[in-house]
Amino acid sequence: MKSKELGILIDKHNYSESSSILNFYTLEKGYCSFIFKGVKKKSKSLNQLGLYELSYFKRPESDLGIIQTMDYAWTPSHLYTQPQKVMLVFFMADVLKQTIKQQGPDPLLFDYVQAQLIDLETRMDDFLFPTQFLAQYMQFLGYAPLFDEENASAFDIERGTFTNTPSGALYVQDPALIAFLKDQFLKETSIEYSREVVRKGLDVLVKYGELHLPNFSLKVTLEVIRDTLYA
Repeated sequence: MKSKELGILIDKHNYSESSSILNFYTLEKGYCSFIFKGVKKKSKSLNQLGLYELSYFKRPESDLGIIQTMDYAWTPSHLYTQPQKVMLVFFMADVLKQTIKQQGPDPLLFDYVQAQLIDLETRMDDFLFPTQFLAQYMQFLGYAPLFDEENASAFDIERGTFTNTPSGALYVQDPALIAFLKDQFLKETSIEYSREVVRKGLDVLVKYGELHLPNFSLKVTLEVIRDTLYA
């Protein structure tokens, strides 16, 4: 059966000397895998998190579609040329490839990821992008923390609550860090935070993800961001 689809390239793997397996999150079918035969001989650029229009054939009994044509649906100017943005694309891709395999078709999720890529392409300051993306993406997946008290003095990482009475084994009580974490989940950007607070905030958000998202780990990309964006 021949089909057309709009998809975001999550990752790719070698299949043969000339072919690759490409994993996409698609608008209409969710997470899907395809074989693209001969792609290595076509000198075609395969950008991670690139937005593509796919034409493919898929047999009913097969888990893999066969890509016939694949064209850019959007051509950004900065995502794959500016080193800092390239690093953040890999950060996004690392988060997505660990979490999106279980996601079926969800136009709102597709639009959200696409909007984040456009935001990264157009924003002038990338400093808060990792914390904003990670917090809001986890919230989008249904892992938003609870806000037990309006003026909570602690964030209980284990229980996932902003509260005055933390009871889990892991929690933070630094007022500046609490305010920063709240802002990341609530999409507030009016206050400027120190580099140290942002760095600690990313560490807390990653730990929160590791505790609440199945098999989630950002050890490699987290170290890269620490050494570059927050050095």
